[in-house]
Amino acid sequence: MLVLAGKPMNTKKMVAKMLADGLWKTGGRTPAATIYAAILREVWAKGKDARFRKTDRGQFEATAAARQ
Repeated sequence: MLVLAGKPMNTKKMVAKMLADGLWKTGGRTPAATIYAAILREVWAKGKDARFRKTDRGQFEATAAARQ
């Protein structure tokens, strides 16, 4: 989603776009929180090799690793 957007997004907007485009389905009550936690786990675990980069409070963008 972030690669397609080409700009930083917050997880609430990511989830809305993914659901609207049919890229993801969820029955969970807090999908934005789930995505936020998953992105942060990857950033912490992989560091500079992560597919995401935090650009601001609650904002993420795709890195070169995500574009491969």
